[in-house]
Amino acid sequence: MTTAEVGGEPRWRAAVRDAIPAIGIYIFLRLISLEVMSVLARYSHAQDPTKQVYPDGSTNQWRGYTSSLDALVSWDARWYTMIAGQGIGGPLGAVDASGVPYEHRLMFFPLYPWLARPLAQLPFVSPVAACMVVSLISAIAAAWGLYLIGRHVHDHRVGIMLAAAWAVAPAAMTQNGAFSESLFTALAAWALWAVLTERWVLAGALAGLSGLSRPTAAALIGVVGLAALIAAIRRRGGWRPYAAMLLAPAGLLGYVGYASHRLGGVDRYFDIHENTFGAWWDYGTSTSKVVWDVMLGNSEDAGKPIRVLNVLILFGFLILLAMLFANRAPWVLSVYALATLVLAAGSHAHISMMGRHLLPAFTVLLVPAVALARTSTRNMVILLGSLAVLSGWYAGWLPFISGQAI
Repeated sequence: MTTAEVGGEPRWRAAVRDAIPAIGIYIFLRLISLEVMSVLARYSHAQDPTKQVYPDGSTNQWRGYTSSLDALVSWDARWYTMIAGQGIGGPLGAVDASGVPYEHRLMFFPLYPWLARPLAQLPFVSPVAACMVVSLISAIAAAWGLYLIGRHVHDHRVGIMLAAAWAVAPAAMTQNGAFSESLFTALAAWALWAVLTERWVLAGALAGLSGLSRPTAAALIGVVGLAALIAAIRRRGGWRPYAAMLLAPAGLLGYVGYASHRLGGVDRYFDIHENTFGAWWDYGTSTSKVVWDVMLGNSEDAGKPIRVLNVLILFGFLILLAMLFANRAPWVLSVYALATLVLAAGSHAHISMMGRHLLPAFTVLLVPAVALARTSTRNMVILLGSLAVLSGWYAGWLPFISGQAI
């Protein structure tokens, strides 16, 4: 028997076979949630077919929702599908057919639309369809990576439950839309698994790629780099930890450097982020203000359901994070979740985006995954089914009923 075989079976085939239950449950739960979301979409459209909800910066138009697909390709997804179909675009200082400066496209990290772009060039494949295919493949890869982490830290059943718990998270709808959440989560999950199993070159390469998908990859890059540094100090892994430390930040630094060079300086890059897209590092000022407003009723908006729900999501995340530390999970998983929280809560953004920004911090879900793995099959089915319905309700309520940012 070769090292590439387990019990006479090729390792890759055994790995796929082991992960199938996790992937299958993940897909089943997402289908339930998406169906619930679709029902709310039809209801909302029937109530007010002409309702305009959000400004589409990619076309300078106000848009409404007529179906669940509209929500899955809204906000950031509008930019991703446009870049997948048209590319980064023309020269700086020029505008496209909608009057939108081409330089705005540089604010969206390129890996996700790059992967979709070749598909979008095929006959009869639209940019939206291409992005959806990339999201589907990425979501399956993410579920597989989550399973591997859960199995490595605990056992096979916990691995399955970790993928299931991620499927029913409040903002899980973005996993299936034209957003970068699934792609980044897949890269993060496999990179963290590579760190846990001391596959340093793989961990560094995946962290490096993640830096091309979104700026909050800094959390993953930092954890991979720190773990590699510790391994190097302890003289474990030979030259490989050093390679990981070099590879991990390459994507993020490379793209920010490229975009800044094209724009004429890094100040211009961050200026567009702040003044055009309203995104900047504010040391948690906006998040803390909303939290205090909700808790103390300091403003007329304090009691709005969207604010209350997302503050509850934030508090729930904090509780799970504290339990993750208390249960002595591998430090790379706990620190990654903490770093993601700091980046999400420390940046200026509408509170309705909190669930989406915390979605890649899947490691806190090890806490409920362990609890689910210990319960009976009947109770597990009831809990996961109910959570899938609630996740679908939130996915429909957020855009269609509240009309807030996804």
